[in-house]
Order: sequence, then structure tokens, then C-alpha cells
Amino acid sequence: MQTLCYGKYNRSNQFQIHIICVLSNIIEDFNSQFPLRTSSSMTLLKPLLLRRNHLRRLSVFAAAAVRQDTTVWTPAPLSTVSPAAESLFHVTVDVSDSPDLAVSHTKAGQYLQLRVPYVEKPSFLAIASPPSLSAAKGVFEFLVKSVPGSTAELLCKLQKGDVVELSSAMGKGFEIDLISPPEKYQSVLIFATGSGISPIRSLIEDGFAADQRSDVRLYYGARNLERMAYKVFFILLL
Repeated sequence: MQTLCYGKYNRSNQFQIHIICVLSNIIEDFNSQFPLRTSSSMTLLKPLLLRRNHLRRLSVFAAAAVRQDTTVWTPAPLSTVSPAAESLFHVTVDVSDSPDLAVSHTKAGQYLQLRVPYVEKPSFLAIASPPSLSAAKGVFEFLVKSVPGSTAELLCKLQKGDVVELSSAMGKGFEIDLISPPEKYQSVLIFATGSGISPIRSLIEDGFAADQRSDVRLYYGARNLERMAYKVFFILLL
């Protein structure tokens, strides 16, 4: 079973949350009933498609290498590393001594690269805290999923005071202008699953004139309640 957290703003700006259970094997049942069939023409084209995909991957890796070579890394200490849910960790980085890095976070939905000591490969993390927190207190907050063998797993094993390296915030973030003015776009639906709730939390805290809209809903899916992050955050919104 999967657990789906459903939240809704009403006109009095109160956040309503409901828990709904949905079946997790719908896609598996569909795939078993309608298996993918490979035609003879696809068999003939397979070597060509594999070669094309291989070249595409090489070009992507080359472009990524160029981007990483030009990345400016800023060291910053960890303030918090604590469990947020099963396999998820709440990580806070103190960037108060790096004001240029703090002000690079301008919109909810942005992300950055993070490197841990002695590991070159960075992890791309969505920023869970709103830009206002970065500007006021000089901190970045993240919701990190500990994946075995990844940089994220190493990050989740660090402690307060350990130093990591951060890039500037990247990405355009959520284009709130596309649903403005709120009088014209009264209904807004937001979807997230697992650690994908991280940038959504930033969006909710940053505000997008939700109190001026008649119907704002959040659908948050998780495998079970133990894997649902920010439960206390949602309770406080009630």
C-alpha cells in the first residue's frame, strides 16, 4: 500500500490534510496484462538505437564535466543532520559566513550541488527552506534521501560541524508568475512523492498568494507514514 497525504487551503487560509490509501500495484498489473511486444523492425534498429543512445550519453557526460570544472565551491559547516523519516534526513548547512552564497537562493524550487569531504562526485539537492530563511539566518535546509553507495548516503552519516562544499543555487525555481494574478488562477494543484516534497515545502513557506485563492491542494504520496517527512510541519498548518 502507498500513503497519500492530501492537503488543501480553504478561504480562511487553513490547511486541511487527509490521508488516503491507494494501491501500489496498479502499474504492475497493467504491465502484466499488456506486455510490451518488440517487432522485427525494432530488432533490426536496436544496434542503431543503442549506438545513438551511447553517443547521447557521452555528450551529456562531457557537458556535465565542463560545467563541473567551472563550478565555484564554497566550504560551509553542517548545523544539523537528523532523521526526518525512514531513509530520509533533515540536513542544515550554515552559510552565514558566505553571504553571496546565501543570496543566490532567490526562488522556491531552486537546487544546488553539494560535495562531502574526499569525494569529488557532487550530489544535486533541492533546497527545502524558503529564500527568506537563507537571507535572514544564512542557512540552507535540505531533505536528503540516503541511497546506498551515493554521496547522499555519505552526507547523512556526517555530524554537526563537519564541513561540506556547496555551489551557488541553480535553476529558475517555480515560475509563480505563470499563475498570477491569484484572482485569475484560483485553483492550484501541487503533487509530490517521497523526498520530492523538499522543494514543495519551500514553496509553501515562501508563499504564492495561497490565501487569495479559493482552491489550493497538495497531494503528497509516500509508501507509508514512516516514510512521510514533515508530518509535524503539516500538523502546524492545520
